[in-house]
Amino acid sequence: MVVLMVMVAAGVIIEKISAPCWQSAISTYYYTSAHSIVVAALLALGTLFIIYRGSTDTEDVLLTLAGVSALTAAIVPQPRPMDLCPGPANLPLDFDDTAKAAMLPNVWAVAIALGLGYLLIWSVMLDQWRRGRPPRKRRPGGIVSLCVFWLIMVLGLIALLFFPDTFKQYAHGAAAVLLLSSFIATTFCTAYVVGREDPSKSAHQRGYKRIYWGIAWLMLATLIAVLWVHVSRGLGGHWGLLAEVALILEFAAYWVVQTIDLWRTPDRIMRFTKGPPPCL
Repeated sequence: MVVLMVMVAAGVIIEKISAPCWQSAISTYYYTSAHSIVVAALLALGTLFIIYRGSTDTEDVLLTLAGVSALTAAIVPQPRPMDLCPGPANLPLDFDDTAKAAMLPNVWAVAIALGLGYLLIWSVMLDQWRRGRPPRKRRPGGIVSLCVFWLIMVLGLIALLFFPDTFKQYAHGAAAVLLLSSFIATTFCTAYVVGREDPSKSAHQRGYKRIYWGIAWLMLATLIAVLWVHVSRGLGGHWGLLAEVALILEFAAYWVVQTIDLWRTPDRIMRFTKGPPPCL
């Protein structure tokens, strides 16, 4: 994840060297020389989040939702903004028609790949069930998050099937909101879970708990500040770019902290005396 962030940052900075100004949002760089970098990074992050096994059922579902959202944001770009900063390597205007024509075929390719993947997973689970090895029971939080995930997937598929023009218009914005919301929800869930670990089984549990809660509240405060600015004065200029960068850096900090926290004991279930909390 860190490598992908560095790659995007390098692409954006290199684009700025030849352009007179910064773009208004990360997604706007889709129409600049950083086009391939932005798309590749979102596709890679989406795949990473989907295949990564979260340390809890809830985190696993939230990261899968973030992964699907990242894939959607990559292949369904927002329209070319009117305030696009001019640059010598910006994509030509006639590229927009090509991008629009490629949206739905690319979305269907992702949908088919995800569908086949889930069919394979369910087939393996069914085979194991028949062999007397039923899947582990999910905690209440994992069940709720899974129901919300599939509700979103069904609504998205309905929009794709019956309202394709509406899907193309709103999919990118919806994916961005779901992506950031998944990040924030993941940090809060982890902070809650870590606070209920047995300190005798989790080294530096109190310190990690404070760090997780700090990152979670910082991400929520950042989102609230962005919404306040948007309502009061609009996200003109570079406010959108700054907000996205801040939230991504905050989640990256969470990711690094959790990697260190789980380095020796990747399964949090072993850290509880009376069983994991419902959010798990």
